Amino acid sequence: MLTVFRKEIKYVIPIEWFLQIERQLDAVMHRDTNGVRGTYTVRSQYYDSVCDRDLMDNLDGLMEKRKIRVRIYSPDAARAKLEYKCKSGNDGVKYSLDLSRAEAERMERHEYGFLMDRSEPLAAWIYTKMIREVYRPKTIVVYDRTAFLYEVSDVRVTFDHNLRGTACGYGLFERSPFLLPLMQPDTGVLEVKYSGFLPAPVKAIVGRIDSLAEASSKYSQSRLINL
Repeated sequence: MLTVFRKEIKYVIPIEWFLQIERQLDAVMHRDTNGVRGTYTVRSQYYDSVCDRDLMDNLDGLMEKRKIRVRIYSPDAARAKLEYKCKSGNDGVKYSLDLSRAEAERMERHEYGFLMDRSEPLAAWIYTKMIREVYRPKTIVVYDRTAFLYEVSDVRVTFDHNLRGTACGYGLFERSPFLLPLMQPDTGVLEVKYSGFLPAPVKAIVGRIDSLAEASSKYSQSRLINL
């Protein structure tokens, strides 16, 4: 089980703005080794309760927000990540469990029992929550991510663009799911994640857009286009 504690700030900005700071990010940070020059596709299947509790908490603007999702990076993936993410303001913690493709497919069929065979306490906790509150797949969100890394404070700056979502939550491994755009094509989400403090070189780059920080939930956006 992997546990990550981080602060997280999101900015919804035009792609043109990202292109303006991309060279500066390259000067002080390293691109993620995954994908092509740090750019790769993310596909997340979000689960929610029968009464959409997690969605309602997001829409109501509550400080405490939760998400349960299964994430892959290719429809051909042999492995997946089951993630539970909890956020309070800008402070967040993410717990992750590694899944086989077969286990991820069982999740989609509401067959959560295999989690009780796992040794990690998180597995039993997620199982109990999903059974008690009747969690089901609600939507799948797909986007292209460009990621930059900075070792001090474990900083990660990502720019997510070409955001799309499905009308239903099933078909995580489908090669060509039907996707609807979630944002204007010239807009993306810049995320700044770090532990402890934001180092000065990175802070100087993102400082010019700091006043534009806003809450931006990909899960909520995808659900709202179908309501």
